Amino acid sequence: MAQNPEFVQCIQCKWATYKQWFNNPVVATCGIRGDKQVAATKRICREYRERLGAPQIEHLDSYD
Repeated sequence: MAQNPEFVQCIQCKWATYKQWFNNPVVATCGIRGDKQVAATKRICREYRERLGAPQIEHLDSYD
């Protein structure tokens, strides 16, 4: 865990998975805690680890 948490974005975290419905903001699901956040929102997170590659975003065109 990080000793000094700082503001981060889930879109840059290696633990998150991503979904986007239509043109709405990307939603990140945390692989550690299981909670969901808007991926671009800045927040403090002790579990954050920087991703090395580009995020893989699942694009959806239905709410079903």
